Amino acid sequence: MKLKDGFYHIAQTYENGADFGYTLILHGDHFIYRAHFPGNPVTPGACIIQLCKELMEERLKRPLFLRKALNVKFLSVINPEECDTLQVDFTKVTQADGGYRVAVTVHRDDAQFARLSFFFLPAEASSTVADGMKRAGVCVVIPTYNNERFLSGVLDTVLQYAPSVIVVNDGSTDGTEETLARYRTRVEVVSYSPNRGKGHALRRGFDRAEELGFTYALTMDSDGQHDARDIPKFADALRAHPDSMVIGCRNLKQENMPGKNTFANRFSNFWFAVETGIRLPDTQTGFRLYPLSRMKGLRPFSSRYDAELELLIRSAWRNIPLHPIHVCVKYLPEGERVTHFRSGVDFMRISIVHTLSVFGAILYGYPSRLIRFLFNRS
Repeated sequence: MKLKDGFYHIAQTYENGADFGYTLILHGDHFIYRAHFPGNPVTPGACIIQLCKELMEERLKRPLFLRKALNVKFLSVINPEECDTLQVDFTKVTQADGGYRVAVTVHRDDAQFARLSFFFLPAEASSTVADGMKRAGVCVVIPTYNNERFLSGVLDTVLQYAPSVIVVNDGSTDGTEETLARYRTRVEVVSYSPNRGKGHALRRGFDRAEELGFTYALTMDSDGQHDARDIPKFADALRAHPDSMVIGCRNLKQENMPGKNTFANRFSNFWFAVETGIRLPDTQTGFRLYPLSRMKGLRPFSSRYDAELELLIRSAWRNIPLHPIHVCVKYLPEGERVTHFRSGVDFMRISIVHTLSVFGAILYGYPSRLIRFLFNRS
């Protein structure tokens, strides 16, 4: 979705040697602000990134896609009712690796709102990623529950890289069904009611992926936290490590990372190593590429968030190679974030999975890994 002219318009363009910039007028009556947030509108970080991309395209007179966000720092809130005029400065523009590196500052006079740096590639390069995903038999599976506010933006970005997308509507009661109706010709939709939990949604998504003949499923969340521009990293990792589970690992020290997430992840990482003998930097991430052909019908027993941990443990016991890669995750400040993770209940469920898995590792996990290792050697 293009933001230009609807969300903002360009009031002025200026240049200073190789550097350049724009004066923008934000449209505070745009529908995005009615949802984000009524009565106290806030310019979403994703919109700031998108308008930077559009302005770079305006400058270069060619379509681009964002290959990598090198640095993203949001310094203060932009309320269009208090500040409807922005300066967006582009500096340090260099051509490298077939694309463009650039630093961006979003400000008004002395007030700085964001400092960012990006690596853009020409848009035609995205078709190379999409073709590779198609040849490898990869689809993207996106479970969603009441994330209407972010879903459209997620799908628009994902579809730049992945030609095959399955959205599992896990009993949403907001406008998700209406949003998905606009993508019926581009996205496979699995819907049911009532809400059954993320684990059940993954089961349904994997089943549909196998029915359609896919051999890999890349799972992403629908709340905008997972950055679709990391999809090429998964494609690169798959080429280098075929038949592996590729695990997108977050920076647990990044800005706005909830403290409870950091504790839960360290707790889970420790017990995962005990249960499998494998150390991973992030066992709680949902941004993963699952090798469906290697999993041979492996599905989680759990129906909630603990399902992803269960799948990871049982895949390790099957000797499916686990390959971690670094990914970017966007966390909104507290109060703006939409999450269905229930800290007490879901952390307890994760703890139960670990407790059962410790016994499972002794009785099944380690013996089965040894048997598979010896069998594969013979």
